[in-house]
Amino acid sequence: MRRYFNSTALLVLLTIIVSCSSTRNVEIQTMEPAKVSLSNTIKRVGIIGGKVHLKEAKDQTALNQHIARENQQLALKARDAAINGLYNVLAGDKRFDTIILLEDNAQNEEDLTINGNYLDWNTVEYLCQKNKVDAIFSMAYYDSDTRVSLKKTTMEQLNLLRVKEKVAAQQITLETLIENGWRIYDPSSKLLIDEFTFNNQIISTAKGLDPYEALQAIEDRTKNIVAHSKQTGSSYGARLQPYEHSISRDYYVRGTPDFEQAEIYTLSGDWEAAADLWKKETENNDPKISSKACYNLAILNERNNNLAEAMDWAHKAYSKHQTKKIAEYIESLKYRQQQHELLLLQQSEPLTSK
Repeated sequence: MRRYFNSTALLVLLTIIVSCSSTRNVEIQTMEPAKVSLSNTIKRVGIIGGKVHLKEAKDQTALNQHIARENQQLALKARDAAINGLYNVLAGDKRFDTIILLEDNAQNEEDLTINGNYLDWNTVEYLCQKNKVDAIFSMAYYDSDTRVSLKKTTMEQLNLLRVKEKVAAQQITLETLIENGWRIYDPSSKLLIDEFTFNNQIISTAKGLDPYEALQAIEDRTKNIVAHSKQTGSSYGARLQPYEHSISRDYYVRGTPDFEQAEIYTLSGDWEAAADLWKKETENNDPKISSKACYNLAILNERNNNLAEAMDWAHKAYSKHQTKKIAEYIESLKYRQQQHELLLLQQSEPLTSK
């Protein structure tokens, strides 16, 4: 009974705390610029595949050698899937006129490092001139390392009487670590525009009467690895695309009856009615109340993507009552304005000479 009472009392207390909160949260949807900016003169691009590197197992048992041979073919399929994932995204991007898959023998094997192969600029320029492309997208490397572990276990099996019974078995686990690196080369500026690495871990396990039977019992490993690899290519292509993002802001709902009424309006979706009340409160003789009203109007304008007006109201709020919260919000708005300008620049059309 006491436990029930305590739980009920806690719930009531939390309700009171929430209802008495001086602010309320609002989620603002924004469109962020692409993480990678390309010159709008880049219309034709080439994609080159990377070399496949497999880490050899120290324990060269017959089972490990068998798995290594399978992994070699699987890694080639996975690398090609990643390239196709990127190709599909770029092909759907209206900024590009042509997407060409290039031979992968152009990678500089003599420059192989732990981070994969870099293309020298002579090679980049040669590839671009030969294939009439403006930039090179390179899967610099595809590294795969599979760790094999075995342990004794049991499994159910039908005996000669068709009755299930537990028998001694082996459980195999394949932990595959995949790393692939991507780069974008712009020969006109000799600039490595972007360099990014994906890491994935895929674990597959199954049981069998012996290790080989357990290995054969693993389901969908190939499918999963290929699918994950294709997604890395798609994800890399997405770095060139603007993306939606949600940011959280809070606004004031306490201080005067008008603030409380405005909260009711915002909860019903009538933000304009709330704005009328906040504008009224900007003339309040109390600078703290007036500042809160200006701050709320800044949030409203940011919500409506009127960033210049939001900044004006934020500065008015700060001039009336200088708080750390408002100062930090002004800096956040500056960043949003910069990001918005970058977004507009990315979406702008290239200038053409007349």
